[in-house]
Amino acid sequence: MSGSCLQRTWSDAWRPPDRSPPWLWAQRHIAAIPYSPVPGRFRIENSPHIREPLEAIVAPAVRQVCILASVQSSKTTAAELALCYVIANLPGPTLWLNETDDDAKDQAESRLHKLFEECEPVRALFPRDRHKKRTATVHFANGMTLWVLGAHNKTNLQRRSIRWIFADECWSYPQGHMAEAEARVTAFGWLGKCIWMSQGGEEGDDFDRKFETTDMREWTFECPHCRARQPWIWEQVEWSKAARDDQGEWDFAEVRRTAAMRCVSCNFYFDDNDRVRRELNATGRFVPQNLRAARENVGFHWNSLSTMSWGTLAELYLRAKAMARRGDINALKQFHQKRLARPWREYEEDYKLEITRGGYRKGELWEDEAGVSAKGQIVAAPYEPGDIAAPLRILTVDCQMDHLWALIRSWSANGSSRLIWFERLLTFDDVDALQERFGIHSSLVFVDAGYATYDVYRECAKRGWTALMGDRRPTFVHKTKTGRSVQRFYSPRRKVVLGHDRHCHVFYFSNLNCKDALARLRRNQDPERGATWEVPDDIDDEYLAQMESEHRIKKGGKWLWERIGKRANHALDGETMSVCAAFMLKLIGREATEAPPSDAPVDAPEPA
Repeated sequence: MSGSCLQRTWSDAWRPPDRSPPWLWAQRHIAAIPYSPVPGRFRIENSPHIREPLEAIVAPAVRQVCILASVQSSKTTAAELALCYVIANLPGPTLWLNETDDDAKDQAESRLHKLFEECEPVRALFPRDRHKKRTATVHFANGMTLWVLGAHNKTNLQRRSIRWIFADECWSYPQGHMAEAEARVTAFGWLGKCIWMSQGGEEGDDFDRKFETTDMREWTFECPHCRARQPWIWEQVEWSKAARDDQGEWDFAEVRRTAAMRCVSCNFYFDDNDRVRRELNATGRFVPQNLRAARENVGFHWNSLSTMSWGTLAELYLRAKAMARRGDINALKQFHQKRLARPWREYEEDYKLEITRGGYRKGELWEDEAGVSAKGQIVAAPYEPGDIAAPLRILTVDCQMDHLWALIRSWSANGSSRLIWFERLLTFDDVDALQERFGIHSSLVFVDAGYATYDVYRECAKRGWTALMGDRRPTFVHKTKTGRSVQRFYSPRRKVVLGHDRHCHVFYFSNLNCKDALARLRRNQDPERGATWEVPDDIDDEYLAQMESEHRIKKGGKWLWERIGKRANHALDGETMSVCAAFMLKLIGREATEAPPSDAPVDAPEPA
């Protein structure tokens, strides 16, 4: 060995490690990130939210680092930069995990090896011999070994003693494999460190529980107008609710144009552009949300709001909601997991009613409301008070074990309708009082008989009400007076005899088709586009929440409406029964266009 070579080796051996912050070290030594869309040298200003995670990864007092972040927001890049720093300054046996062995191979070839070549201190340690630079295992000149493996293969998580674990996309690991990997650092005591990274997974999965053991630091910004510090909250992003086309569908160009984020404190609206996001990120700081966590467990969370157009996110969200209403929740699930970096669960906000309030208040008179004549015929507005026996108002009652939910919807002759009341009641006498208060014809009171069926039949027989039963059948066969068979969403009227001179009428109805029809009716609050379906300005949140308590899904090859978790669905059931009654009265549906409304007698809703 020559003297100069010996001197260089001796100098390298005694050179103190670089203890500058990893982000500053990366700025000095990483000439480029080959796979980054941002050309040139690494600059922390381009991703200020990864500064603190980089510092935590190498902090001596920290044992666990969890990064819960959106896709394409430098989450993995932060760990790759930290890995370069570790190789050059804190070497030790290191395990980098991806989902599968194939993913790990791609990670090594397309990202890690290319980054090593752009980092001079690491490149100097990187083997020149291609046989020593295998994809799965790299032995660096300073004695450090790096394994890049798949977490799904349990064998990869055993046998080795590891100082550093970098685990990417932990949400996809099989249950228990994070714990298997974590056990590998035990031999290194306080020197062992685990860095877990992921988008959102499922609520309660291994990564979600691990993140909850940390201090759960949230990326925040400071409003330049009121100085309030706040997280990047999706619910603060707003767009014009009038951004719809002639068919009532979302005009996504207008959604993107009008999207803005509102300050939670002063209500200032921030414009949706990269300059505004850079200015807000420049004030960024992580704020711990779990102050009871152990100091050695550190967690970081950020979402796409700090890095991506809010208008684009709004379009993704609205398209995902539309797909969810058709029964496919995958896009909505991915929006929460990948864009908002949340563990998936049913978020109530996703199912809130998207309607324009009708510009009226509960109980107000409606000039378009139709009436019912003394002969049981529907009379269109305008009419004289003496022309009708009762207003065309349908009262539906959803029965529970110890209470009732009553809903009143007013109808016009052309199929438009307005909700005028929704209330929780205790007894059928309370229903009597509500019926009398709003002047509702007894044959326009419909009661759900799915629960306590006999009691409902008895009360209906006593008062002249009609019992309804939801059914899985899509249609029911009716015979017309001419002998023709027709299919309808409700059954022929059935008479239930309860005793001497006591009986009630019962109809079965298609739960699927009536709820589908309700979903279609709810989409129109614009009078210029035909029949409208409206709710009052002062409707309460309980109604809105209950209206979004079910979604349409496919099970066993058949479509059905299924309850979401344990959400109360009484308003939805009440509105569905009102739609069923409107079908019977030929206010809506195909038969409404085949015969004039006056041909539909109230006491005999099936066609003559």
